[in-house]
Amino acid sequence: MLTRLAQPVGGLAVVAVLSAACVRQLPAAPTPAPIAPPVATSASAPAEGMGRLVVDVVDGPLPVHRVHMRPRAVAGDDGRVRFRFSEAPEPLCPAAPCVAEIPSGNILLGFPVIGKSSLEVELVHVDPGTTVYRRSLSLYQDNTGALRTWGIVGTAVGGTATMVGATLLPIGLGKDMDGMTTAGGITLGAGVAMLVFGIWAIRKDAPTYRPGSANHFSP
Repeated sequence: MLTRLAQPVGGLAVVAVLSAACVRQLPAAPTPAPIAPPVATSASAPAEGMGRLVVDVVDGPLPVHRVHMRPRAVAGDDGRVRFRFSEAPEPLCPAAPCVAEIPSGNILLGFPVIGKSSLEVELVHVDPGTTVYRRSLSLYQDNTGALRTWGIVGTAVGGTATMVGATLLPIGLGKDMDGMTTAGGITLGAGVAMLVFGIWAIRKDAPTYRPGSANHFSP
């Protein structure tokens, strides 16, 4: 029973790994032009030791978050306490462009990813005075169709058939059983062919990811 279950589960594992990993990365978005929004010129000078950061998003008036790293104590088996950090975003701009007065230094900003419900975190250095950080957002597109579906089916069936054939063929050869040898060889060959087709189809009709880009300048 365990052997029979391991074969289809193995085929599905191959599909899961390939489907998750196969995202085609496109060239990054063009660097935004150093064009300051009107709020940059209307802002007054920041206080001593502070920086005034003007955040602008090329793709439209979208929210921007400031991301803090929160530690959490975790007790290890050896009795020692270790810390794990998790991202804790909080709203910075309800809709960019906006102006934030922040102490000079490094901060983490979270920007939405177009086509995906997640934040992309960027490290930004806040200089004394007023600077503008313009960003083109990353883009995720998952317009996959029938080819990817056939690829998933081919990979699942092909992976299972390959494992079955790889099991039967050496048994048939070792015991001089012509029927099992033939069955194992045919199953192995067909499984490999389907597996190769499935991998090609998944990669060919994969989701795409275009990284964003940024320009940080003085107005």
